[in-house]
Amino acid sequence: MEAVKEEEGNKPSAEVVKEVITFSTDTLQKIEKSRSEGNYHEVVKYCRECLKRQEPVLAETNIHMLRVLSIASEVLSYLQSFHEASDYSNKMVQGYLKLYHPNNAQLGMATMRAGVTHWHAGLIEVAHGMICKAYAILMVTHGPTHPITKDLEVGEPRSANWHYTTGSPQE
Repeated sequence: MEAVKEEEGNKPSAEVVKEVITFSTDTLQKIEKSRSEGNYHEVVKYCRECLKRQEPVLAETNIHMLRVLSIASEVLSYLQSFHEASDYSNKMVQGYLKLYHPNNAQLGMATMRAGVTHWHAGLIEVAHGMICKAYAILMVTHGPTHPITKDLEVGEPRSANWHYTTGSPQE
């Protein structure tokens, strides 16, 4: 989960990686402070800055990058910037797909949230595919009687997770 980007057999130097990891850790602390104070536009600014530094160095499976992608997607959804949020959520799910077993509960929940974000962005076909994938995973991990699984089956927004984008991103 501390993966670095490798292009054509070339990896960034250990010093560069350490610098980016330190920057990421420091930025995540700033993000959490701003988030707890309700300064969501500042959170987005920090996330964008951090991702700009991370993307040339860290792989999409790096835990620091996945955390920032998750926060960026969540906060942008709260701010109703669904297109940008959907880009970040998609990148996050792509990283999770490389890390987790295909029937992992966290992968299922992340895929569901990404599908909802895509739905709000008006990317209905992509959203439908993600929600169907999430449903298949959650049928295995949560079972057919779980409220989230039932919501995905029926397609009705009864669960708090279905419409997570309308709540506070501090949860």
